[in-house]
Amino acid sequence: MGWGLKCECGLLIYVLVVMGREIVNGERVKLFVLGDSLVDCGTNNYINSSKEHRANYFPYGLNAFSGHPTGRFSDGKVTPDFIAELANLPLIPPYLQSNADHSYGANFASGGAGVLSDTNQGEVVDMGMQVAQLSELKYEFKRKFGHFKAHQEFSQAVYCISIGLNDYKVLFNDYEGQISQNKDEFVKFVIGKLSSHIQGLYNNGARKFLNVGLKDLGCTPHMRAHGKGECLHEATYLSASHNAAAENLLISLESKLAGFKYIFFDYFKFLRTRIEEPHKYGFIDGHQACCGSGPFRGLYTCGGKSGSSGYELCENPAGHVFFDSFHSTEGINRQAAHALWLGEDPTVRPLPLSEFFNKKVSPGGLGLERKGKAKMSLTLGHHSY
Repeated sequence: MGWGLKCECGLLIYVLVVMGREIVNGERVKLFVLGDSLVDCGTNNYINSSKEHRANYFPYGLNAFSGHPTGRFSDGKVTPDFIAELANLPLIPPYLQSNADHSYGANFASGGAGVLSDTNQGEVVDMGMQVAQLSELKYEFKRKFGHFKAHQEFSQAVYCISIGLNDYKVLFNDYEGQISQNKDEFVKFVIGKLSSHIQGLYNNGARKFLNVGLKDLGCTPHMRAHGKGECLHEATYLSASHNAAAENLLISLESKLAGFKYIFFDYFKFLRTRIEEPHKYGFIDGHQACCGSGPFRGLYTCGGKSGSSGYELCENPAGHVFFDSFHSTEGINRQAAHALWLGEDPTVRPLPLSEFFNKKVSPGGLGLERKGKAKMSLTLGHHSY
């Protein structure tokens, strides 16, 4: 627990003892979330996005929030919701939500977004725009509370990044397992852009990075539906290659950038174990989605997506690994958050997430930006003035 306050010579000195809590120097550690539909909590509700890139309608959210759909691509909560609970934080709201309280962080993630700006361009908030929005939020925080407080709190915040799958998913329009791009070169290109975005966050004060690796795209119900029940090898290869390169990138950045700390979550292996042995982890079905149509309910029609007028919905979402053709159930999201928090699973490397919330990092290399930086409005049709 944290304690206490002592007054000496007119100065308040904070003496802090941390025991499983989420306070650093008397302040709750903020949580910032950037990414795609795996961690989106409703961003696309506030932009002119298509129904395919939204989840603010039944049956999404049927097992949480009093059955009210919030824009989360799940039957309930997504992983950052459970991380916030474990860190004793309130649920982190979308950055674009009007009058939202961002005292404890903000969620910039946008369903359908990619590392690359041209992935689903015009309907989502890509990662570059998300990074710029975070910079805008920090500017507002500095304006209200001063440069020192802004730098202190943003350097101790946790930055959860979960993005990249859509950059590869859009390559498989024919589902024949063949793509025109050179696979390895394309992965290098995506990773290069990811590196630029991470360094942009670092330059803006970020020091604690949680990077969630890609799931096995080839073994989603959607890919199985087009692969006669088998995982689509080309898509699996791209996911695995991306994850290996992303982890190597983080290792490299830690060796080069002062104060840079990372946690890599091998979501590929984490989810594959539950797909292959669902009963071992409390699930019944690891192959068939709860919501959708066609083989494995793998056609992306849940809630009327893809212009469909009909879809199937299972009776027990909690028994499934996948809620729809691509997205996992609340049960998987809960297990992912707890695995991250404890850090005992080999898919979480090299630290448990709890350390990011419980320990201060040195913000090495952190400088002050110039004052008077112009405020930006960087989202499709959105103004945050």
